[in-house]
Amino acid sequence: MPRMTISNIRLWLRGTRPKTLPASIAPVVVGAAAAWSVLSRYDGWGLRCIAADEGVWMDMESGYGPCATPWYAIGGALPRFLGVTLLCAGVALFLQIAVNFANDYSDGIRGTDAHRAGDESGTGKPQRLVASGRVKPKAVLAAAGAFALLACVCGLAVAVISHQYWFIAVGVACLLAGWFYTGGRHPYGYAGLGELFVFVFFGLVATLGTQYAICQSLDGLGIPNAAVIDFAAPGDGSEWSWVWFGQGQFGISGTGIHAAVCVGLNAVMLLMVNNMRDIDDDRLHGKRTLAVRLGERGSRAALAVCCAVDWMASILVMMMTWLPWGLVPWLAFAVTTVAMLRAVARRDFGRALGAAGMQTLVFAVVVALNVVAAGDGW
Repeated sequence: MPRMTISNIRLWLRGTRPKTLPASIAPVVVGAAAAWSVLSRYDGWGLRCIAADEGVWMDMESGYGPCATPWYAIGGALPRFLGVTLLCAGVALFLQIAVNFANDYSDGIRGTDAHRAGDESGTGKPQRLVASGRVKPKAVLAAAGAFALLACVCGLAVAVISHQYWFIAVGVACLLAGWFYTGGRHPYGYAGLGELFVFVFFGLVATLGTQYAICQSLDGLGIPNAAVIDFAAPGDGSEWSWVWFGQGQFGISGTGIHAAVCVGLNAVMLLMVNNMRDIDDDRLHGKRTLAVRLGERGSRAALAVCCAVDWMASILVMMMTWLPWGLVPWLAFAVTTVAMLRAVARRDFGRALGAAGMQTLVFAVVVALNVVAAGDGW
């Protein structure tokens, strides 16, 4: 067994690709915030208080009564909320690391990363595990499998707690999407489809999946002798429609949907910046990413369009709160976006990649702060 030195440990840590990890944490933070917004509503459109005895309903004049009890005051509700959130974070983070190691393995044995054998200080590109020659390909593949297994354990726990066992099928789809990004005979990452899959899985699936899992894990959690949390359709609960779907039915809300689009676009921009840095090398090795197909000039235009759409969707998310200071945190999001675009314009892709990763995380924190402070969503 090769000796594990400080240098090798650092190489393995770099192999996790830390700058990409915010893209895995951000959707969980946003999804949890969106779930909080659904749970904190008492206007009949999201969380509903149901009881057989009308006497236990909140007294409209005094504002007191069992049905006025905040959801987080119910025994076990807050620990369950936090527990499912952490498990979802485990799924996302471990899966991201697994995908990064799998990409290192696949690109390494294909020769795509041949130019990344040396240290970044000399090549200007991050050193890869397999390409460095210091780590055997099988060891990298085994690491990918180990982190994928950890993601599966967390995912199975989420499915059990939320009683949504179809999450297992979603997890399998995520694993396959991660492997075939650069693995297999016809990897879709080599065909310019990486951004589409990132938007779907790191945006919509991860964000709305987290929101849905948290809400469903609390579905039926009772207020003693009074009521239960229920996510049926607004009104009498006898039917539902797509109109009510965005209002909190089943735990999915308009806040979550719009925020998921933003998270997906942030992840797309992170991947685009990464691929813009590697245009020349990817073209040489036949890796026809979207950046290679569009060229650097076209990629910059596409990045600008993503930023514009992202901010239009962000405006809708901002509307979830009317607090006087509500717009202030969004300035931090604007700063990171501008920093990314300026770095791309200077072709400083290392700095741009860091700014793009920070942008995804800042967006998540801003949404969480606004939702919790406002205590409402739409």
